[in-house]
Amino acid sequence: MKPLRVLMCASSLKVKGGMVSVVKNYLGYRDWGNVRITFIPTHIETNKYLLMAYFSIAYIRILGLILLGKIDIAHLHVAERGSFYRKAFILQTLKRFGVKVILHHHGAEFDLFYNGLSGKRKEYVNKILRMADLNIVLSQRLVQMIKGKSPEAKVEVLYNAVNVPQTNPYNLESHNVLFLGRLGKRKGAYDLLEAIKNLDGVLPSNVKFYLCGDGEVEEVKKKVQEMGITHRIAHIGWTDGQQKENFMAQSMMNVLPSYNEGLPMTILETMAHGIPNISTSIASIPEVLHDGENGFLITPGDTATLYDRILCLNTDKQLRLELSKKSYELIKNSFSLDVNIAKLKGIYRRILNHSDQ
Repeated sequence: MKPLRVLMCASSLKVKGGMVSVVKNYLGYRDWGNVRITFIPTHIETNKYLLMAYFSIAYIRILGLILLGKIDIAHLHVAERGSFYRKAFILQTLKRFGVKVILHHHGAEFDLFYNGLSGKRKEYVNKILRMADLNIVLSQRLVQMIKGKSPEAKVEVLYNAVNVPQTNPYNLESHNVLFLGRLGKRKGAYDLLEAIKNLDGVLPSNVKFYLCGDGEVEEVKKKVQEMGITHRIAHIGWTDGQQKENFMAQSMMNVLPSYNEGLPMTILETMAHGIPNISTSIASIPEVLHDGENGFLITPGDTATLYDRILCLNTDKQLRLELSKKSYELIKNSFSLDVNIAKLKGIYRRILNHSDQ
């Protein structure tokens, strides 16, 4: 069977964030069958002049593949702002040469970006959404995010997915609390610090909090010192690879009290490890995290309920066990990488088959 040649573009794998986590999972998957992926990163975190040079080199590489006829379909991972405009430029080039293009939307702030545009720029965004052969979004709720702007755009849901251990690895004797996300207001990091301060005199002394992410690291460290809760904090800063695995192995719960999200990879990753989650009832989170069934949902900014839910999970071992089992089973059955990639390969073939008709 002739290989199906896919061009995949996203940020450099050195960039931190959910989009890159998705791409790493795709590139590391070992059972793509006859699909051959060429990955070309189009963005890196640097100053604007080096970024322009970086993108220009990537664009020349993409143009070379087009001219040599080595792309059957392009899979462009996109967020908002600069990410959108870079992928829009690539999309227009690919379409001029008759290459099918998928835009895979990851931006948690796409609506904010869009609503701040002029009328002319909104028309341009709408045109790009229509030009894509398919817009992939991360949940049912996000279909309207695209359709509401560009009704003729083709949109389909493909939930994020993660590697799932063969058996539930949750350690019921673990006593740490995990925060996996960019440190700052958007992810609710400061709300968590407020809850930690209030919980300090109530929780057992061995309960430690691991604040794992990039972003406002120094600001969070300063706030921890001001609040007098340094003895409760075991880690502040980015974590990845084996260190992240070690932290998850020692965590009784994951807390992500976000104000603005898509479908956080960290919730899927921790649920795949059987870790009960406390998060907020926003965006696509309720499509995965079901309040009282496999975790807890709160309103963003509700630090009193956050306090209650952390204390409840710490106190009730049996409840943690029940939430762990249901979390693990949901991810294994519906959000595993095997399920996701089987659907994605079907999407590739369907788009290409339609083009042959």
